[in-house]
Amino acid sequence: MTKRAQVGSEDIAIVLAVVDHGSVSAAARSLGLNHATVLRRIADFETRTGVRMFDKTTRGYQVCPDRADMIEVMRDAMEGMGAVDRLLDQARPKLQAGLRLTTTDTLAHYVLPQVLPGLIRTMDAPIEVTVDNAHVDFARMQAHLTVRPAMTLPPELSALPAGQIRFAVFGPLESDVPWLGLTGPLARTKAATWVRAQPGRIVAYGDSFMALAAMAGQGMGRTVLPTYVGAATPNVTCLATPKDLPKVPVWVGSHADFGRSRRVLQARKALAGALKVLPQLA
Repeated sequence: MTKRAQVGSEDIAIVLAVVDHGSVSAAARSLGLNHATVLRRIADFETRTGVRMFDKTTRGYQVCPDRADMIEVMRDAMEGMGAVDRLLDQARPKLQAGLRLTTTDTLAHYVLPQVLPGLIRTMDAPIEVTVDNAHVDFARMQAHLTVRPAMTLPPELSALPAGQIRFAVFGPLESDVPWLGLTGPLARTKAATWVRAQPGRIVAYGDSFMALAAMAGQGMGRTVLPTYVGAATPNVTCLATPKDLPKVPVWVGSHADFGRSRRVLQARKALAGALKVLPQLA
């Protein structure tokens, strides 16, 4: 009798990270692993199971067309494991490990440091901040709270509005400057759609606004950035504030499974209130 290959939560997390980010390097960054480790884990998973999950293309790793159902089952499995973790967390008398919060790199760098000291005093507990630019998949984040820009939210997320992000075009003042495009998790944003519609060539792509700002600061091109990022970036100028670039709402959310946690609800309300008064999100 052939022994069935065992698949663990770490295997599934790595596969889903590559699916969500579209490349091994981006998945490795999101997981805190190196590129070679993710490559090895994917190869090991496919060898052990005898199932090929990805086609390697010029645009990154693409899920094999007949694996879509398997990917959805993997998401369900991770959501179930995440639910167990959250229920165990609720059963503890207090949030002994502190408050886990996930957000994007730009919010973590430019915005949250202004309000986290007050939140720490309110909660009387340490705050653990995890940065992930991928769209919200809260079951796998295993966090109490998320601070996210999004036009719409998944149904399992209960959230409070915390302001909005405004966008503008930033870059060097020189004429005939090429564009910097948005890829990875940012490729699905309104800003990416706007850039793709503009005349002119795209010479490079970035999967984070911080990376794009750094490239623009080196004179590589112009791009769309949150106004608070562009304003803080050396060697770039606000070139235009197009009216058809929509503002994106910012939310402070928690998973429905945490809806009975008084401390999480208290933290969510305090954090949303603090963010709403910041000029960056006005």
